[in-house]
Amino acid sequence: MINEDDLLNIAIGNIRKVSKFKPYKSYSGVNNKEEFQQLIANDPAFGSLGLDDERYIIARVGGNLVTSLHRKLGDMYENLFAYLLKESFGLNENELHFSVNVKIGERDQVRSTDGLIRKDKFNQNIPSDWIKYEGIGFEVRSCYQIGDSKRIQADYDMSLALKSYEILPVMLIFCNTSLKSPVLRLSKSWELYEGRNSFDLVHTITGFDLYNFLQRNSELLKKEIDNIFSYFL
Repeated sequence: MINEDDLLNIAIGNIRKVSKFKPYKSYSGVNNKEEFQQLIANDPAFGSLGLDDERYIIARVGGNLVTSLHRKLGDMYENLFAYLLKESFGLNENELHFSVNVKIGERDQVRSTDGLIRKDKFNQNIPSDWIKYEGIGFEVRSCYQIGDSKRIQADYDMSLALKSYEILPVMLIFCNTSLKSPVLRLSKSWELYEGRNSFDLVHTITGFDLYNFLQRNSELLKKEIDNIFSYFL
């Protein structure tokens, strides 16, 4: 049974992990924004150019912070979706994943699905054109912002590996602001959904309106994000 308190704890728990971000850990003796600003002012390459300007400091620290935030938001959506699949289809943690071998550059790597529904778990919510498959394997992203060609190729190859087992590869990207080039490429191998279409699909297969849930709890979630930005920037 889907418990909204559980979902809210998943969302907040992942967002709060960003508070462990340490923006100055690479700089000896620097513990805050003011000390980092002074470090830049004394830097022979940057100080004379005026890059100790607060706008530059915020952009530099903020860029790393946003990267950390996006990673945790990716985890958040992956964990929310996993919870909904487990509760809707009676799955345990092991049943959520299907592993395949892919190559990233010169390295072989095992990749596992973020979610899996095997044929024996299909119910009336599964789209009719999907029931011919032995299973459905899901990859979840909050936003696809990876421009690295090797990682994009690995995602492409993962879909081919899933298809070889007659598992339909479905990629859910919850934002509308992904890099267009990789999304276009991956849409040729994945059954790919973006933005509201991803939320609508989750609603269809689990019976739970995740978009509405996030909207109803928006003020609480915004407060968590504001706390992070206020602390670091």
